[in-house]
Amino acid sequence: MQKRKMCFVASAMGVVAVVLAVVLAIQAKTEFIAVSNTVNGRELPIYCVDTDEKKVAISFDAAWGNA
Repeated sequence: MQKRKMCFVASAMGVVAVVLAVVLAIQAKTEFIAVSNTVNGRELPIYCVDTDEKKVAISFDAAWGNA
């Protein structure tokens, strides 16, 4: 019984930590920039950009490779 209670508490703490991390990440980011690269009417991915600023870029393949 005690072991199950500790497992629940640990799981609940993990969920709270993840939710808190997401909320803090959303509040910290105030500006979103969408960019794309088009060549001959075909959109191509941008793999790198030279900049002096520290930035993070996240991209998703929403088509799962189906072009």
